[in-house]
Amino acid sequence: MKRHAITLLLTLAALSGITAQQLTYDSYIQRVMEQNTSLVAQSMEIEISQAAIRSAKVYNDPTLSVEYGNNEDWSTNLGQSFAATLSRTFTFGVRRSNIRLAQKEFRATKAVFNNYVRNLIADASIAYLRHLRAKALLATALNREHYMMQLSQSDSLRYTRGDIAKTAWIETRLAAGLAHNGRLSAEAEYRNSIIELGYFMGTLDITALDTAVETLQELPTDTPPLDNCIEHALANRADIDIATSNIDIARAQKKLNSARRRIDLELNIGAEYNDADPSFTKVKVGAAIPLRFSNLNRGAHIMEQARIAQAEQELTDTRLRVQSEVMQAHTNCRIAERQAATFTQSMLRETSELLASKRLAYTLGEISFLEFIETERSDNLMTEEYINALYNRAASIVELMRCIGITSPATE
Repeated sequence: MKRHAITLLLTLAALSGITAQQLTYDSYIQRVMEQNTSLVAQSMEIEISQAAIRSAKVYNDPTLSVEYGNNEDWSTNLGQSFAATLSRTFTFGVRRSNIRLAQKEFRATKAVFNNYVRNLIADASIAYLRHLRAKALLATALNREHYMMQLSQSDSLRYTRGDIAKTAWIETRLAAGLAHNGRLSAEAEYRNSIIELGYFMGTLDITALDTAVETLQELPTDTPPLDNCIEHALANRADIDIATSNIDIARAQKKLNSARRRIDLELNIGAEYNDADPSFTKVKVGAAIPLRFSNLNRGAHIMEQARIAQAEQELTDTRLRVQSEVMQAHTNCRIAERQAATFTQSMLRETSELLASKRLAYTLGEISFLEFIETERSDNLMTEEYINALYNRAASIVELMRCIGITSPATE
């Protein structure tokens, strides 16, 4: 049993080495916002969209054409000619419509980025809560392992004195082994939760990672009124902004296409020199106007109107979906609150007292090991259910905040 005790102490020392530095939720979210690699990549879309606005401001380039002619009469050297023409096409309203479309797309890009941030913070918060749950479950598993090891050691001495049968001692030793395996599983989940936090913070160097200082009991428990949640969601959800921006983009695209269907004007000016008549240089000035017979086809116009109507219908559907998500998340919050409320401090204390009395009765030989271990399992199950209830309550609040569109820290 000394070997098991030493192993337990080494485990605690290793875990304390990992938790040398403490991490609060606010500092964790700050590191996520500053160091998350995926967020950095997504933020580049803003720069790309801004560059697209600058690109839309460009004017049409002029065209320079040069010609050389020769009738191959090399004896007279009078068949050579040189010509140069400079032309440019003028469009009316296309550049302005391009700029307007790029600006609408930039607003949509910002809305998409804000929506990504909303989901990232919610996912990171859920990971933080999973870490808190893993930490609490590991503490429970460590206590259970230590408790069962003490009992196994005590039964080993009792068996040596002849107070109990060998089968009773074997049962206690097996129970201690199961508790040990349970602690290993809890430790694996705990360590993996640290790695998950590291991913969100942009580093997988476990030795440099911190662990959370808060507990599940310290997290907020109040659920806002449903009407306030729906109102806030309709005003702040980024996906509603995306759907609204899609309508603006469809309308801006329609204006751009209308501008492209307008009459263009191409002006050109050029000069021509011919060796046959070197006394003067021919100067040419001209204009070209395309004949837009294709505008008689109304298919493009009908398609543009349909896209606008589609975007408007998608906005209506998005608003309805947002309200549905908020109502479901609010229901989950209320149920999670009621489930957590069933675990009172007196209930947990009474369960622990019952376990202590059962252990004393088992030590005195008044009850069997099977009856004692059932009580011990019930106590362990009660503690785990309490931890899971606290986690579900906190996670449901985070999901509600995700649905509402709030990206502020969950512990505020």
